[in-house]
Amino acid sequence: MRDVVLSPLGVLHDEPARLLLDDLRDTAQAASILSLIGRGCHRASEIAARLDKPATSLSRPLQRLMEMNLVERETPFGASVRSGKRTLYRISDPFLRYWFRFVEPDRSRLGMRQIDAVEEDISGRFPHHVGEIWEELARASVPLLDAFRQRWRPAQRWWGAGIDRKPMEVDLVAESVNGKSLLIGEVKWTSKPDTRRLLLDLDEKAGRLPFVKGREVVMGLWLRVPARGEMGQTVITPKRVLDVLI
Repeated sequence: MRDVVLSPLGVLHDEPARLLLDDLRDTAQAASILSLIGRGCHRASEIAARLDKPATSLSRPLQRLMEMNLVERETPFGASVRSGKRTLYRISDPFLRYWFRFVEPDRSRLGMRQIDAVEEDISGRFPHHVGEIWEELARASVPLLDAFRQRWRPAQRWWGAGIDRKPMEVDLVAESVNGKSLLIGEVKWTSKPDTRRLLLDLDEKAGRLPFVKGREVVMGLWLRVPARGEMGQTVITPKRVLDVLI
């Protein structure tokens, strides 16, 4: 990464600009949108406010970026894709996500050859980046896994107000193929997870979800390391995820 991406002389240091120039007429607007998404603006309203433009003006450029598979739209489990207020946008291309999160904000420092300092800053934020990728891999694995004695439909995140009207978020929710069960999952990328505490917290979240009534709830943990004893049956490890995805 240091030699190929971070260094101004690296062959991929300016790759996003070349990519956008090849496929888009308005590269400046596309780069601005990707930059804002990379920095954490995931709602169209947030992006528009930062660009000082009406949100309606972003429909076409966002659609074009999605057609190029550079950006993807995310809605919470059970929500309609037309629910614009609950829609989030994320950079889907792995390299561009890395570049717009870690490289683009520090291009001035990199241009002054402060690569060591930038690299140190990236190392502190990189575990969070890996954790996000692990969540996405976990969700992608669900319909391919024969887990918890059932087959599951594609998984999604869920966020919104619980039955107590307090905001909450669940890393992974999927419906069984027969529609009778819901899989509720917690995804963590830590070397020493407290499996018991995670299951207790997940059970508490499941009890607050507004859409579980009348269906069996199955709880699972996607963790970096396996668990011992009976709790090991609730844990899906990276090896198992990659075995079905690759």
